[in-house]
Amino acid sequence: MIRKFLTSLLLVVGLAGCNLPGIPDEGPTSAPSDDAQITGQASEATDTGTSTPNAIVPVPVSSIQIEGVPYLAYQIPGDPFRFVCQEPCPLDLDYIYAEYAGFRLAHAMLIQLTGIDTLAELQPVDMHIVLQDSICGERPWGHAYVYSDAHQAYTCTEGPGYYPTLEEMIQKAAQPEEQYFPLHEYMHTIFFGRISGKAGDFQDYYAEFLHDFVNPVPSFAIGIMDPAGFCSYRNENPPRGDYPGWLISELCQQNGFQLEDVARSLIELDLLYQSGGGQVYVEGYEHPSPTVAQYRDILNQLLGSDTTNAFAEACWPPELFGDSFSSPASCPSNETTGTATPIK
Repeated sequence: MIRKFLTSLLLVVGLAGCNLPGIPDEGPTSAPSDDAQITGQASEATDTGTSTPNAIVPVPVSSIQIEGVPYLAYQIPGDPFRFVCQEPCPLDLDYIYAEYAGFRLAHAMLIQLTGIDTLAELQPVDMHIVLQDSICGERPWGHAYVYSDAHQAYTCTEGPGYYPTLEEMIQKAAQPEEQYFPLHEYMHTIFFGRISGKAGDFQDYYAEFLHDFVNPVPSFAIGIMDPAGFCSYRNENPPRGDYPGWLISELCQQNGFQLEDVARSLIELDLLYQSGGGQVYVEGYEHPSPTVAQYRDILNQLLGSDTTNAFAEACWPPELFGDSFSSPASCPSNETTGTATPIK
């Protein structure tokens, strides 16, 4: 999964951050990417190290190098992420502390819902908070990725979004419910290495973004969408996901999928990865990555029914499942989506 996407593909992914659930239209849009973990063992949800609500405290800082460029790294010991800002850092220190506090709380909420965190081998996840820095500047929109020269995940976002004054930015940054965009990008890193869009000679990177989950789940985690409405979520504004369907809704209606099944299924996906049971070797990772079809099999086992039709109705490419079904007529052709591109 250490690879370089084409810039045009990343632009499409960046645009996919628009019209996200529970988020007002104002402020910058954010975008997604893929992969993740918690401790490297059988991952369990944890809130260890979370601060009290809205507690803004100084965060230890150190000087580091990222691809030969000096950065400041802010990290509370034990946290699986750190905030990084290229020197000289243009951001107000109180804002950095507030954003760290707000994200730290939101992160704990997300991991409680997903059951797993980013793979330990990819931690700490670097949270770049200036889109014009040496890493994010070539693609100055929200995204997540893995460094080209290090086996470590990173994200690019600008915190809670645009607000007219510094005081308001600091106030908003400290609130976990304002952390949708950073949380959205971070959730992508949870899937890094744990799922592959490769099936034989067929490769579809969109399958690894898993926007069907990454778009709505952070909103449910931080309370800007009511968890009771999880199965009724069918955002009519594109993008609904990486494919033009509603996977969560289909899984709910056809197979009884519920919000708690997100964690149940992802924990099993992590166990499959940790056991070496994945089927796709990805350079740099400790174990092979599971395929989409293997994740489908996990859902089948947990839900007690075949979820293949849910993926079909959500317009996922049949090639990912061994061509075991034909796409419904309502789905557009996936011919331009899937490519037999080797992972780099």
